[in-house]
Amino acid sequence: MTKNDLGRDPYRTDGRVLVSYPKSGRTWIQFALAAYDIDVTVTHAGCSTNWREIGRPFGGIKPELASLPLVFLHRNPIDTAVSMYHQVTYRDLRAGSRRFYRMALPLFLRGSLPPRDIDNFVLHPTHGIEKICRFNRAWLDHLTGRADCLILTYESMRAAPETGFQKLLDFFRVEGVAGADLARASDFETMRKAEQRRRPDATVKGVKVRKGKVQGYVEELTPETIAECRKIMARFNFGSES
Repeated sequence: MTKNDLGRDPYRTDGRVLVSYPKSGRTWIQFALAAYDIDVTVTHAGCSTNWREIGRPFGGIKPELASLPLVFLHRNPIDTAVSMYHQVTYRDLRAGSRRFYRMALPLFLRGSLPPRDIDNFVLHPTHGIEKICRFNRAWLDHLTGRADCLILTYESMRAAPETGFQKLLDFFRVEGVAGADLARASDFETMRKAEQRRRPDATVKGVKVRKGKVQGYVEELTPETIAECRKIMARFNFGSES
């Protein structure tokens, strides 16, 4: 079964650690692994949406993770930022919720309340795409040439889930389960139904499992915002498809 890293220090050293920026596809992978009780620790490596970390500048790779064998998962930064907006606005900081009242004051006092407008959120330097690019670029550069680590993209996993999950299983040295098994266990309709059973009162915008769509951002952002996002991505050597 999967475990979050909160309160878990030092990290495990057996390679079963998955690092990703929030909203990069981790929920989907966790769901698949949990279906077969495959033990893995997942972490956002200091960039989660809890009140201590949300809205802060990226502080670099955590020393306790730097030399560990691990899996790094990343996704197109624009899709990540849009999905992050929905997570923060309609789930983590949903107006009127108990969590909003608990988190809003500390965030306000340090000037870290996220914008409520999607375009402003996506272009915000410490909530949106720039922070995502900094995180992904730092990890990709750090892992270049590391034979003891595995880099996966959400887009390649969605395009060929059986192949992607098989790579993950091989890296984790899991036998008796095939990538095809995980792909079947984690189709999005199954995930949506599972979340609906757990959270029947969740709004459409507030669900954790939303669309999982590649380049879905074109339906939600203005052309001007998309153009600015691509300029920011280019500064970090990401193409528009990265």
